Amino acid sequence: MIRNKTAVIGLGNYLLADEGVGMHAVEILRKRDYSGGVDFVDAGTPGMNLLHQFEQRERIIFIDSGECGLKPGKYARFKPEEVVSLKKTKNYSLHEFDLISFIEKADELGATKNTNIIVYCMQAGEIKMSRELSSDVQKGLPGMVDEIFSEIEGELTNA
Repeated sequence: MIRNKTAVIGLGNYLLADEGVGMHAVEILRKRDYSGGVDFVDAGTPGMNLLHQFEQRERIIFIDSGECGLKPGKYARFKPEEVVSLKKTKNYSLHEFDLISFIEKADELGATKNTNIIVYCMQAGEIKMSRELSSDVQKGLPGMVDEIFSEIEGELTNA
């Protein structure tokens, strides 16, 4: 399977309101007119099954919701080594998935070698049974998508 060197991976659950923001963002980005060279992946809640996404990648941008310490609808952009996960996980299952802990484990396994990883974390406002994003996340999503799009385009045109 031939892959693009860059992947944008949306994480979360469409059925839990703001928990699905990563997949909503990937859906919007897929519709944009970009210069190509990017795989957009709607990964859902994959747990350790996400490991295979590192194969043949030079760059991965993860988009997820989480407890970022921000107001709902605000987002942070960071590299995994710039943060520490406060979530305590016993397993690497889809029920206890923690992106930062997963990346640390993937690094221990050598999967992240030569891969530049960026994370966009949107602060969730509502996690409940709903396919609709909260109003705060709906307002914040376009700005985050625009920044990710600019980052992708800048990387591809400067390559």
